[in-house]
Amino acid sequence: MRTTVNTYLARNPHERKQLSVLLDALDRPGENIASRSTFTGHVTCGAIVIDQFGRILHVLHLASGKVLV
Repeated sequence: MRTTVNTYLARNPHERKQLSVLLDALDRPGENIASRSTFTGHVTCGAIVIDQFGRILHVLHLASGKVLV
């Protein structure tokens, strides 16, 4: 995640201040902000992926057992 954020900031340095909370969280030792068990805060994301044929990627949410659409 750190690599992605650093790459983004290299292209958008003017957004460093807006991402300061995320950067601070990434720097906290012993915390994995990609883990749901990190209760001080964790990162989640979503996306819609459609290929050139109009097919849509559906993801199975492991905790709920539901297909995310």
